[in-house]
Amino acid sequence: MMITILAFVVVLGITITVHEFGHFAMAKLLKIRVLVFSLGFGPKLVGFTRGGTEYRLSPIPLGGYVKMAGETYDDERKGAPDEFLSHPKRHRFLVAIAGPFMNILLAVVIVSLSYMQGVNVPRYPKGPALVGPVAADSIAKRSGLETGDLIVSVNKNPVKTWEDMEIALGTAPRGALNLEVSRSGRILQLHLDSPSNQKSEVDPASLGFKFSLPWTIVSDVDQNSPAYKAGLKRGDEILSVRTNGKVGTDYNQILNIISESKGIPLDFTVKRPDAAPAPEEVEEISRSRQGKVIHISVTPVEEKGRVIVGFVPDIPSDLQKFGIAGALAQSIRRNYEMSALTFRIIGRILKGSASVRTLSGPIEIARISGSAARTGSARIFFGFLGLVSLQLGVFNLLPIPILDGGVIALLLIEGLIRRDLSLNLKEKIVQAGFVFLILLMGFVVFNDLSKIVTIDRLFR
Repeated sequence: MMITILAFVVVLGITITVHEFGHFAMAKLLKIRVLVFSLGFGPKLVGFTRGGTEYRLSPIPLGGYVKMAGETYDDERKGAPDEFLSHPKRHRFLVAIAGPFMNILLAVVIVSLSYMQGVNVPRYPKGPALVGPVAADSIAKRSGLETGDLIVSVNKNPVKTWEDMEIALGTAPRGALNLEVSRSGRILQLHLDSPSNQKSEVDPASLGFKFSLPWTIVSDVDQNSPAYKAGLKRGDEILSVRTNGKVGTDYNQILNIISESKGIPLDFTVKRPDAAPAPEEVEEISRSRQGKVIHISVTPVEEKGRVIVGFVPDIPSDLQKFGIAGALAQSIRRNYEMSALTFRIIGRILKGSASVRTLSGPIEIARISGSAARTGSARIFFGFLGLVSLQLGVFNLLPIPILDGGVIALLLIEGLIRRDLSLNLKEKIVQAGFVFLILLMGFVVFNDLSKIVTIDRLFR
């Protein structure tokens, strides 16, 4: 819990500080007087004043603000040249957009550094949506989905890659999963029910199927699992699994047999390398290292509705490493794709073709922050930090009153009609925006809680 809280504070603290610094720096650059620079909302905990600006830390860490002189029409204004509303609309536009720009810039910098250090990119997301193992008694199995099927559309949204398919599933409305698959040259229509215990967006694992792999090499073993207790180790290559006359020799067959064998001892034929491999060498074991062949008996167990033995397979990936210019280009491309996906999902939600359960709030951010911190990987933690920063920047560009995007939209409207909107109209717009944000915050918090506990438990 402490790790989660600290990670949450660090993630939000950095992203909010960067955002508000954008507004602050642009205001200072344009010689607009800044009265308060606050991290957090609520009463001041600590602070100091320097250069006419009060810098403060407040107790509610869900945002922050920069208070400028003459910022609103109901402020006590003197018409001084250093007041916000005394400056031309282009200056106010630059101040408004500077916060989201800094968040997006932080995301670009973090991803650029990752590409410069080298990023292991799994191959399967960019490959075709080819169905691998299908768990026994799963939603996918009951619907008729089979190993080797090629998924070509989800809810009439065409998919070309596994990544496209995951996005289509994750944004699909609850209870409306219609798949079009290609099997032996025929196109079949399949309907899949949503998981009855669904707490977040649907994914292949929750439906009971996975991607295919060219080998079954163990990348990690859960220390509380039957596989660990039976002696399976990282680096082992599973050559075959046998039970009751059935033999599985490839990844798809092996996982299909495991899913059908709850409580039944399985004979694993394993090639174990002569020396323990380094993490980056795992996928090369069966090709470049000699080893001895051994037999291990493992009995699958059921956990959270899935029959497992407790090992994680190695997933083929490619190391991508770039120079400064290449890393920057790749980072901009990646962040653009993520931003475009965000707007696309929002559009689908508004049209009713995507589930509102894809929205997340502070509780979910805290949970994932803690998970990222507990991995002990700086790359994973800062990768998540960059993602949150990007989403914060994109969200603030939405044309919602009292957000930066709302301010920008009003400035653009006033620029087009060549006159200021009435003060009364602006006040009503801001009030409507405030109510909308309160309702949205309440919804995403409820949504976050429903992903952790079932709805009925929320009201007990």
